[in-house]
Amino acid sequence: MAKRKIVLLVVEGASDASLLVPAFSSLIKNRLFQGQEFHCDVLTAPNHREEFRRRNGFYPADNPAQTVRELVEYYLRDHDRAWGQLGHVIQICDLDGAFTSDDRVREDPLVDGTQYSTTDIITPNRTILIADRTTKRNGVDALLKLDGFRKKNGRATLMVPYRLFYVSRNLEHAFRGRIDNLDAQHKQSSAIKLADRFTRNPNLFSTTLQSLRRIHGNPTTWEESWQYAMQDLHSLERGSNLAFVEPYLAGELR
Repeated sequence: MAKRKIVLLVVEGASDASLLVPAFSSLIKNRLFQGQEFHCDVLTAPNHREEFRRRNGFYPADNPAQTVRELVEYYLRDHDRAWGQLGHVIQICDLDGAFTSDDRVREDPLVDGTQYSTTDIITPNRTILIADRTTKRNGVDALLKLDGFRKKNGRATLMVPYRLFYVSRNLEHAFRGRIDNLDAQHKQSSAIKLADRFTRNPNLFSTTLQSLRRIHGNPTTWEESWQYAMQDLHSLERGSNLAFVEPYLAGELR
């Protein structure tokens, strides 16, 4: 029997990997899911270069595709894998309301961190957040055009397909409807508990993904899901397009 190709999930933190790797592994049996974490938002990383280097060990590139590729290289080295073992690279980002108009961002120096609602964003430093939002939108645009990573393999060129997916504000908002800021320990423990539910009942994971798709515009294709997310206030609303991961891996066109 041929070895299962690796699906590398590139996520923002440990709790994302703790939930999504086992959940997708139970749902899609013919792939080997692995996780690799950025300890920072790769889409805003060019604005926070020193913090990104401190957390990840290398400086981010201005082009987010180059930064993602570097992280894939880190994964392959750390796990003694080769490019030829990769079947797909799937990146999952948080929307963070990035596609709402900037006039929805209000400044309050006394607020503790950035706070989100379905209509606006309150932040202690509006200038920094506006810059991050601009960089994030540009980064999403670039990654949506990326079809994969190419690697020379002798005289041939190996192609590893890539696709970008989203959850709304973050994993907790999408899967649990939480709008408050949770600490890392709470995020991790909640992710492990939810992963246990999904691994014991993969159909529950599948129906949850479909529910998150329906409440976020009910798109019929991956392209439509992104079009919806970029309109009006939708990037502040709860939802996800992770329901399109399974048909994508199954080789369907969209």
